[in-house]
Amino acid sequence: MKSDELAIYLTVLPFYRQACMETLTDLSPNPVALFAGPHQLGGSVRTGIGKELYTPLRSLTVLNRAFFLTGHWNHAVRARSLILDLNPRCLSAWILLGLRRVLGKRTLVWGHLHPRAGASSRTAGLRRLMRSLAHGTVLYGYNSVQPARQELPNQPVWVAPNALYNETHLTPPLRQSEANQILYVGRLVTEKKVDLLIRAFASFARINEDARLTIIGEGEERPALEELARRLECSARIEFMGAVTSVANLRNAYARARFSVSPGYVGLSLTQSLGFGTPMLVANDEPHAPEIELERFGGVFRFTENDPEALAAGMNNLWLNDEIPSRESLAASVRKFYSAETMAQGLLSSLANETQQLNEEGWPHEATQQ
Repeated sequence: MKSDELAIYLTVLPFYRQACMETLTDLSPNPVALFAGPHQLGGSVRTGIGKELYTPLRSLTVLNRAFFLTGHWNHAVRARSLILDLNPRCLSAWILLGLRRVLGKRTLVWGHLHPRAGASSRTAGLRRLMRSLAHGTVLYGYNSVQPARQELPNQPVWVAPNALYNETHLTPPLRQSEANQILYVGRLVTEKKVDLLIRAFASFARINEDARLTIIGEGEERPALEELARRLECSARIEFMGAVTSVANLRNAYARARFSVSPGYVGLSLTQSLGFGTPMLVANDEPHAPEIELERFGGVFRFTENDPEALAAGMNNLWLNDEIPSRESLAASVRKFYSAETMAQGLLSSLANETQQLNEEGWPHEATQQ
């Protein structure tokens, strides 16, 4: 690697970063070297992009609370412009920030402005400190721009919206005439509260005999969730499909869905659902990821969190609702502001130190015209 190259040195590059990283490689006029560790702390999210796109790193866990990336440090130190994780648990990011600051090398941090617990949490201050050591911040969402500017007024910020697919994939599939599915897509872990969805569906299904629930995803909670469905006598109407990563297979699932549900906090599944033109029912008060900002374009409906009867009522209202925005209008907003092309361009603009055209709100100017 030459010292004038651009580089991204991260903890993990999951499979859903494939489209972004391919696009970034295609769009960049200069080589961008990608480095990634094997998995996040805890191992629930693993690197899964094509091996031809990146150079693997090793990850060492420290007291089960932090981690350290090793390998190719000479490349990370020498790169003309480098993106690191905005994650206080990544000890190697702190060291590289310090080293490169002493050497006068331009370094950026990329991630969520605040932890899921919010701006007042214990680690929020550590994130601000990491940002203060860097030369700029790359954020996952547009709504984070204004608070980021308020925290560090003299530091530039960019948005690389947390995208999944290329623009060509962000079109609604033809809805099947027998669409009678409610859809969940995500990890089967405690914080996603899929048990709440199954309890709500058991109640909802008593008055909607044609309804079916499809659950896509894997996780440690799957056996308990399948047992809960049996105990509530609704397992015959719930399909556990396991992990589905194929865009074509996911499009088919959304084509059969009336709407999707996020019973716990919502993240990329909202981008996916709206990108395929499918409205989503989300919990009212959860530590949602920045993708919740897409609510401004419609297609997002709320229910009272942690209440299975409220969720069942919300499902029934949405099942009967004829005033949902068109599937194409939902997909169009994601296509415009949350595509892999937009994400890749945000990363490239930050690496090249090019100013993004964002309004005072933090969104592209055309977003206010939507």
